[in-house]
Amino acid sequence: MATKRTAKPPVVGSDPPGLTPIAPLTPHAGAAQDDLQQLKRIERGLKLLTVPMPYLAGLAAALRFSLDDRIPTMGVFASGRMIANPRFAAKLKDDELIFVLAHELLHLALRTHDRARGSHHLEFNYAHDYIINDILRHELGFTTVPAGGLDMPGARDKGAEEIVLEMRRNAENMKSKTQVFDGQETTVRRALGKGGKGEPSDGEGTADAGDVLDEKRERELFPDDAANQQANAEKMREAAERSLALAKAIGAIKGMRGFGDGGQSQVVTALRGLYRTPRQIVLQRWLESVAPGERTFNRPSRRPVESPDVVLPGRRRQGWILNVVLDTSGSMNDEIPRALGAIADFCDTVAVDQVRLLQCDTGVTADDLVAPMDLARYEITGYGGSDLSPAMVRLSEDAQVRAVAIITDGDIAFPAEAMPYDVLWVLPPGASADFQPPYGRVVQMQQG
Repeated sequence: MATKRTAKPPVVGSDPPGLTPIAPLTPHAGAAQDDLQQLKRIERGLKLLTVPMPYLAGLAAALRFSLDDRIPTMGVFASGRMIANPRFAAKLKDDELIFVLAHELLHLALRTHDRARGSHHLEFNYAHDYIINDILRHELGFTTVPAGGLDMPGARDKGAEEIVLEMRRNAENMKSKTQVFDGQETTVRRALGKGGKGEPSDGEGTADAGDVLDEKRERELFPDDAANQQANAEKMREAAERSLALAKAIGAIKGMRGFGDGGQSQVVTALRGLYRTPRQIVLQRWLESVAPGERTFNRPSRRPVESPDVVLPGRRRQGWILNVVLDTSGSMNDEIPRALGAIADFCDTVAVDQVRLLQCDTGVTADDLVAPMDLARYEITGYGGSDLSPAMVRLSEDAQVRAVAIITDGDIAFPAEAMPYDVLWVLPPGASADFQPPYGRVVQMQQG
């Protein structure tokens, strides 16, 4: 595919300064001469992409790459294994190959595999493809996305979940492709299946449409390496963290977690009904335990009981304030609209009259009393580092505070000692399962 460029690409055939050493790619025994040539091109492409995108150097060096005609184009596993169909690689121009390689590395850097858990895998794959391709279009100076890739101008300024919602709402009419590279023009509904939720039902969408390949597929294709799969995935997560830290330090990718006060503001629109919790009983019990109001038989409980002769006392409904700490660090950029929607949904559950909402990145950037309905559009300030201690300590100094819900991705600092109030940690989908604070209860949301 011919592409016009507005920026000068890396020069293939010369060695620009600053190339990152990449371990030579090892061909399989008996590899054909054409395959050897493609491996050399790919090895060189991995080196060259680190010139405009140095933050991907560590991931590029840690990759294990192989040619494999069992997939149609190119894909990557969470373990750091990247595979490409040799015919697909051969037809790409050198600058197009760099683009596609960078695309797969960004899936690792942005941890698409982890964030897609609990959602429709192919649907989330497509959403991140739109974002990554728009990032690369600007990073590498392309005016169009090469290799027939998914294209949505402006996607880099949106969150993945926002794009997912857009695809669901406009599945019948929104243009898409039958696979992420080399796909044919179609609609989201036909690419992803009925309702646009990654469940192909009409013959166009297939299991091979995506390039974010899961653990099960890796075990099927490479059974001899199954024992090391999880260990390799953990190493790549660490490499991804280092890549993102470098990207943030040089300001390369918009919206990633920072290290100081953000000082940025924007009005966000809450997305309600997007999250549901897999531990609804835990959440409901916590909300009831911290809600004020006495039990009374004048208002019977609506909770079901085994015997129809038993009536439980209900809670006298009265307005009350729910204390919420909202993590507004850069890493929460995509999650904040969904988080605000989740707060509003919580308020409906237990008659919350007002929300005391503390925004915090490395300092408290806002401390407001907000009516739940006003969360629909709300100004967020921060987008810097990730230390919720200032907000939590401030609430500990208020004798009226009995319980606090903290909405965060878990990639934070917080007080080591327990606070003098109940804490519920509410994590969005894709948050690390390793977040195990020494106090409070943890509940992780899932996409509905």
